Amino acid sequence: MTKQKLCWHNVRACALASLALFAAAASGAAADGSGPAPMKPYTARYQAGYRGLSGGQIECSFKQDSVTGHWIYDTRAFPNLLARLAVSPQAHEHAIMIIGASGVRPLSYELNNGTSDTSKDVKLVFDWTKNRVSGREKNKSFEIDVPPGTQDTASAQAAMMIERLAGRTPSGFPILTGDEVNDFRYWTEGIQQVVTPFGQFETEVWASQGPHSDRVLKVWYAPSLGYVPVQSIQYRKGNPEFFMKLQRLER
Repeated sequence: MTKQKLCWHNVRACALASLALFAAAASGAAADGSGPAPMKPYTARYQAGYRGLSGGQIECSFKQDSVTGHWIYDTRAFPNLLARLAVSPQAHEHAIMIIGASGVRPLSYELNNGTSDTSKDVKLVFDWTKNRVSGREKNKSFEIDVPPGTQDTASAQAAMMIERLAGRTPSGFPILTGDEVNDFRYWTEGIQQVVTPFGQFETEVWASQGPHSDRVLKVWYAPSLGYVPVQSIQYRKGNPEFFMKLQRLER
């Protein structure tokens, strides 16, 4: 099981869960962070699994710093004994961003896989005065130009939520994965009822896919929870691989 397959490189649909999975969307939303953020802080715990096998839990949180006003995203893994063969309990994803009614602007991102193998760690720092990102990935430093509205894999999750809270319908986000920017396509797949250990919710189903990828991530967002994801499934060549389902939510 690679980290990408487990969505711990998304550890990415958590807010995905994803999960997500989080901008200058094709809807034209600005990403200057102006205006009050409609998103509310939360901590969500998800049951996670791979190809039908339980893998433990993932905890994701979005919190706002009371001094800077910046938003902090954290994801931690709580793998069971089987999943510890692939994922360390010390694995941690941490990101800082500005979130406003008009969009999301990432400031920094860090992924630590929790082991001595630093080749799987990622660090990013955004300089929006120059539209550049400096970082380190696979033990190599890099610096690249990025277009306005570019997201990292954590801020893309927030960007999706902000778009829906604002009533906008995104069709994609430019997302920095490793040392390159890729345009991820997003599309809706309708409304579905989802039953979770935390309750039953009416959800919007959104799918996303990177260019030339055989993987599709589907996320079930609950409008009644402020578009917090309650379920996500990553498919490869049409077959479900990684899944997450909401266990509890704290505001």
